[in-house]
Amino acid sequence: MIGKISAPRGERVEPLIYYLFGPGRREEHTDPHIVAGWWHPAELEPPLRADGKRDFRRLFGLLNQPHAAMGSWAMERPVWHCAVRAAPGDRMLSDDEWAQVACDVMHRTALSPYGQEDDAVRWIAVRHFPINLNESGVPSLVTVCARASF
Repeated sequence: MIGKISAPRGERVEPLIYYLFGPGRREEHTDPHIVAGWWHPAELEPPLRADGKRDFRRLFGLLNQPHAAMGSWAMERPVWHCAVRAAPGDRMLSDDEWAQVACDVMHRTALSPYGQEDDAVRWIAVRHFPINLNESGVPSLVTVCARASF
């Protein structure tokens, strides 16, 4: 796996989520959906509104809740973004396999260690299907660096 961490960290999660669920810079974001997170992906996936657009309000609220609760103790730039991809020539990975990769990355970075998810940061992994069939799809890990409890 090849990871790319965006620096510096972001101030707000909303623009990043809108970007990841949008068309991308070169229309490369096809079928974006959540494959993993601190909760089950089905609980986190933004629902579709009547006009066909996604309603992100619940997801934004859940991701931001621990950071907002910290008040003046919160980090100025709490949003951590890591794009992960398979090496060129690797086989296409399933959503379940990408979910395991995402959980492994979150564990290895100590942002969400196995067995401590309830006390860790809130995060999601958004996957886009590739336009080029030689690629495996690129999940992006989005984390708001604020712990639910201390």
